[in-house]
Amino acid sequence: MIFKIIFIFLCVVYLLRLLSPFLFKLLFSSIVKKATSNQGSNEHQSNTKPKQNKTSSESIGEYVDYEEVE
Repeated sequence: MIFKIIFIFLCVVYLLRLLSPFLFKLLFSSIVKKATSNQGSNEHQSNTKPKQNKTSSESIGEYVDYEEVE
């Protein structure tokens, strides 16, 4: 009985070792497809948004460098 369990376990492990490269390739390709589709939709959304005008540096103010007095 224990021999059958060990034999089945070893067979399953061996099959997983044989199939794992194909499974990882499928998994990786699906992740890449999702990432490219998300990136494409993000680029499309960013192109359709109106651009906001940046405030000019003149309206912000002048830079003042303070010195320490001892």
